[in-house]
Amino acid sequence: MSNRKIGAVDYIAYALSAMVYILPQYLLSSYLSPYYTDVALVSGGVVGAIVLAMRITDGISDLLMGRIIDRTKSKLGKARPWLLVGTIGLTVTLFAVFHVPATASDSVKVAWLALTYFLVMTIFGTIQGVSSNTIIVYLTDDTEARNKLGASNMLGVYIGGAIATTVTALLLGKLGYTQEGYDKTMLMYAAVVFVAGIFSFIRLKEIISPSTPKDSPGTPIKTILSTMIKNRYYICVVIAGLLINLTNGITTGMGIYFCRDVFGNADLYATVTVVLIAPTIVGLPFAVMISKKIGSQKTLVYGRIGYMMAAVIQGSGLIAVNIPAFFTGVALCGLFGASFAACFTARIANTCEYHELKYHTNATGTMMSATSFCNKVGLGLGAAVTGLLLEAAKYDGSLVSRGIAQSDFTVNVEKWTVAVIPFVLNIIITLCLWKSDVEPSLKSIKITEN
Repeated sequence: MSNRKIGAVDYIAYALSAMVYILPQYLLSSYLSPYYTDVALVSGGVVGAIVLAMRITDGISDLLMGRIIDRTKSKLGKARPWLLVGTIGLTVTLFAVFHVPATASDSVKVAWLALTYFLVMTIFGTIQGVSSNTIIVYLTDDTEARNKLGASNMLGVYIGGAIATTVTALLLGKLGYTQEGYDKTMLMYAAVVFVAGIFSFIRLKEIISPSTPKDSPGTPIKTILSTMIKNRYYICVVIAGLLINLTNGITTGMGIYFCRDVFGNADLYATVTVVLIAPTIVGLPFAVMISKKIGSQKTLVYGRIGYMMAAVIQGSGLIAVNIPAFFTGVALCGLFGASFAACFTARIANTCEYHELKYHTNATGTMMSATSFCNKVGLGLGAAVTGLLLEAAKYDGSLVSRGIAQSDFTVNVEKWTVAVIPFVLNIIITLCLWKSDVEPSLKSIKITEN
């Protein structure tokens, strides 16, 4: 493979390509339910059911998109042309999903939600996410450069998530949680998605590997799926990533609700996001240094254990309505979460490399679609769980516009959802990360191949 030097502008462009698909994900995760329950006046249970139903298609769409990239032949490359398609599609559909026609009937509102959500997440979100995750393979074969690109990707994800939650809360707080407020806010985000996506498309230029001929057919999909099931490292990585995003989907989905109903201020959600994300970003370089000393496996597992301890503090503060304790727990969750941000992308890459060496597959696009799969399915399930729990808690969106508080039962469900579910899920996540330790097997198979 002929290499070119990867510079600072390339790292910025790769971070922006991640922001293009993560912004819509977090906007839908955090604000879709409040918009449809409080503005469009659609039942929370219906919203949750639609999100869950649409998410079932995501796994299929991710695999199909990975397959399409494997078979793409163009002068622009394999993954790069799809960055442009994803950018344009998300620019249009992001605004549409938050703009239900004013005179629409209840059935039309439900249909509008299902169609626009499907376009944003299953179609264009998949195209952008899988292409962004896969193109790293075609940008360079230099290991150090790939590590930096992976870190740039995670930085783009976290910054994009912070913007989508924090800035949106500030914008809607000023413009109003009304149709007009959502319209103005989403138009601004559509512009951001377009500019960031076009810049990353122009800058990120692929290198075609001579070891993979342009006319080489991809590995049969049946073979790919059968070998994926056999690869326990891959399965553990996928489950861990999905559950991480399920946790994030629940906490972000409940964010506005518990800030308003428990702490008495919906705008406080912006602060929650900053307190969570800032320590992660600050801790990221330190987590990388720690990983070099003790290894990625210990960094990932110990980081999750620390996260669970922090989650106990956070949950206790929420249940007791103790804001200082709650924010202390949130900050510590962010700090310990840096270990995952620093090491998980490399763990995915190593798992895919091990898979290719062991099973002799030619399916880079399909394998790398795991990241997009985990992000979207996890966040989508989180939104679905949020909607279903709100329905079970008898949440009444019409009370918001009248300034009437939710019932004690509803508020308690919001509290315990955020306090307990993330802790339980992280027990499973820690076990999956422990079992996904692929590096020793990868080293061994490389020695055997040589």
